[in-house]
Amino acid sequence: MKFVILALVVFFVITVVMAVVFRDRRAKSRLRFIAKVGWAYVIAVVLLAAWRLYSG
Repeated sequence: MKFVILALVVFFVITVVMAVVFRDRRAKSRLRFIAKVGWAYVIAVVLLAAWRLYSG
């Protein structure tokens, strides 16, 4: 599990460096996609919490 977390952190660091320092368009689009997935996750958690409060 620690290896997976470390790999994700390294991936994000490399992607941010490529997007900011080298101004790589693919890295910027990858970061936008990750941000959209993050917002989808937040919305899903909020909806599940609201559903649980409503049904429980």
